[in-house]
Amino acid sequence: MKTEENLAFGKRVAQLRKEAGLSQEQFAYECEVDRTYIGTIERGEKSPTLNTIAKIAKAFKISKSELFNY
Repeated sequence: MKTEENLAFGKRVAQLRKEAGLSQEQFAYECEVDRTYIGTIERGEKSPTLNTIAKIAKAFKISKSELFNY
């Protein structure tokens, strides 16, 4: 479900991924999740679990709290 929170979080993930120069496929591999799932997160269609949030932060080499600086 697209909520303001999901859209903002997805935009942040997409921004960081692009800054890192990674495709969705490359980033999904780093996060150990399916590429299509990264797409749904970036579009604000899904709310990632805490485990997925931790994987995303780890892949970016940032803290979970930094991931929410949007």
